[in-house]
Amino acid sequence: MERFLTLILTLVLSSNLMLAQESYIEHTIQKGESVYRISKQYGVSVQSIYALNPGSIAVIYAGSTLRIPKAEVSNPNTNPTPSPTTNDDGFIKYEVKRGETKFSLARRFGVSISQLEQQNPHIVPMLQEGHILTVDKSLQEKPAELSKGQHRVVKGETLFGIANANGISLAQLKAANAHQLSGYLKIGQVLTIPTPEENNANTDFYLVKPRDTKYSLAKRFKMSIAELEQKNPHTVPMLMAGHRLKIDAQETSKTLEPIDDSETEVAITPQTPEDLAATETLKTETVVDSLSEVTPEDTRYKDYVIEPKQTLYGLSLMAGMSIEEFTALNPKLKTAVIVGDIIKMPIEVKTVNQPTDKIKAPTTPADVPSATNENVNTEISATSNNETLIKNLNRETANGIYFYTPFSGEELSNPKERQKILSAHPDFQKYVDFFQGAQVAIDSAKALNLDFEVSLIKRNIAKTTVTIDSPYEKNALLVPFLEQDSYFPSFTSDQDLSIIDIKSQLKNQHSIQTYNAIPTDKLEKTKTLKYLAQQNAKVIVVSDLSEPRNKTLIQENLPEATFLKADNSGFFNSETLEKALDKNQLNYIVFDSKKTIVLLNTTTTLLGKLSEYNIQLVMMESDMLSKQSDVSEMRYRILKLIYPSTIKSENKIAIANFETRYVDTFDTQPSEHAVLGFDVTLDVLLRISQNSAFENTVKTIISTQPHYQFQYQKIEEGYYSNIGLYLMQYNADEGVKVLD
Repeated sequence: MERFLTLILTLVLSSNLMLAQESYIEHTIQKGESVYRISKQYGVSVQSIYALNPGSIAVIYAGSTLRIPKAEVSNPNTNPTPSPTTNDDGFIKYEVKRGETKFSLARRFGVSISQLEQQNPHIVPMLQEGHILTVDKSLQEKPAELSKGQHRVVKGETLFGIANANGISLAQLKAANAHQLSGYLKIGQVLTIPTPEENNANTDFYLVKPRDTKYSLAKRFKMSIAELEQKNPHTVPMLMAGHRLKIDAQETSKTLEPIDDSETEVAITPQTPEDLAATETLKTETVVDSLSEVTPEDTRYKDYVIEPKQTLYGLSLMAGMSIEEFTALNPKLKTAVIVGDIIKMPIEVKTVNQPTDKIKAPTTPADVPSATNENVNTEISATSNNETLIKNLNRETANGIYFYTPFSGEELSNPKERQKILSAHPDFQKYVDFFQGAQVAIDSAKALNLDFEVSLIKRNIAKTTVTIDSPYEKNALLVPFLEQDSYFPSFTSDQDLSIIDIKSQLKNQHSIQTYNAIPTDKLEKTKTLKYLAQQNAKVIVVSDLSEPRNKTLIQENLPEATFLKADNSGFFNSETLEKALDKNQLNYIVFDSKKTIVLLNTTTTLLGKLSEYNIQLVMMESDMLSKQSDVSEMRYRILKLIYPSTIKSENKIAIANFETRYVDTFDTQPSEHAVLGFDVTLDVLLRISQNSAFENTVKTIISTQPHYQFQYQKIEEGYYSNIGLYLMQYNADEGVKVLD
């Protein structure tokens, strides 16, 4: 069945390509040429060129070759009349064909959709076959005029920054634009800006907060859920944080009417349309207004009312039970933790107050709001390993956490200073993303009542030695993204100090324990190659270089591997490929290039061979996959791509919790650097807060945070490296699975 599905998918994607490849000529690209201009020269369609040269959709290079289908080729010396015509004034005239869209036409003519609509107002309501378009590429797009109380989003802005600049709260801005916000801002998006006076003066409205329910709000404002929905019809499908409710404060003195608890649902934070489509309305079980009496058979337990800011993890900790045991006792908690809900709590466990905020003020950007405890879900990945870390936390002793960065604390906290540095060094944005992820981790540690102080150490190439004079017995220095060959000073401290290397390739300082938190590129390559060596398969390495980048490492692990060189457009001699392939066994094609165009054209060739050969694609580095954003996932699924990954992504609940908290706080989706900042910082905070030494936790505990696993191995004296790595594979019918 799997083979059959793969064959169907292959035929769908590549049948046209195989037919087109039967006859073509090669055109050498000249400087200044475009695919559109070349298609006009030969009298063929742009799409037919894209079909033979998928890499040309993204970019073409002077000196590279394009395959032009012969079936459509006319004499290149003639001047065939293309469908669009250009008049004497330089305007392009074009008649819309069936199946065309505004997006495809805007791309074809090199203008934006907005420009296309501004020059052709008759297509604004709907683009129709037969419409005549006039396009003048020299005209600049006119931004739509803004009315009073509107703001157009520009690159780099956040909701918090916009709210702050207009003197309103983030909640007010979200409420005024709840109909169009989807978890992240779009450049050019027009927002409604409510005035501070309007928001302060209007006392008959209420802004929905996270964890509010229709039941709790109806009870609070003394009305039935039906009345609440009647006054606020936008809440009927789903109650969401940020909704603005009309409550009629003058009427809230009337007697509370019976409320149908079956309609209770939790207010959730607006997410992307895809997230909302997949979100089911959260229902609670029976809601009780007062504590019920404990029956004789319940003598082991008492009723407990969930208080604000409490989480599933915090409650299970109070109960002295694992999350699994606690949710088995209280099944409703599997759905949601709702303030005011009544649950069972073991009587013999002493009720404790929620952790208080003992953390000393961390250095964080002033215009980036910290996630408050109200928004923090401390449900850290519920694995046995993390439970070991959490059960042995020492909350009585404070620790020191340091970050080695290109920013000082003042520069990072000052928006103008930070932007000045980012303008000069755009690549430093990854540090800002990292610290935003770290901030969510710091807030999670706050909720666990851990005591520590956060400090930033700015890089200074003039210093050969940096002394950390810490008042704390245990300290950790996190060093993210130090560029290769950048100077890194020696660190000394009278107290215990651990250095955490985060993609910085630090050298062992011997006197201080160093921990490489992310598996190295070499480990990724070696794990992949060793797996291939264990299979009974033919291995063919495709590279665009005369000497493949990883040839020595490949030959060490796969001495029988065959090497093929593609040209700079990703093509190689078809006869050479067929000689290398074996019809009687599996063929692994190891892709060893960083060019997207080479990957696109190479995989197109491989797709055409699947009917004759058993082929699987292999990449040796996780970064290669993440950088190929222009390549369809369908190609990977058909070719059953194998690749290494530091992220398993199976802990979907913990990942979703982190993403929701991050979007709530920073109004943007977390980048890979933000994910790294969260997982590494949280893991370090948990480990440094144990009763034992940091090195001892590394030796004895494998932890799994939402995205990364931390399994350290001693490489040499004073140096440990994380070997928590997975080997993944795309499948046509299973998505992605773990191979090893």
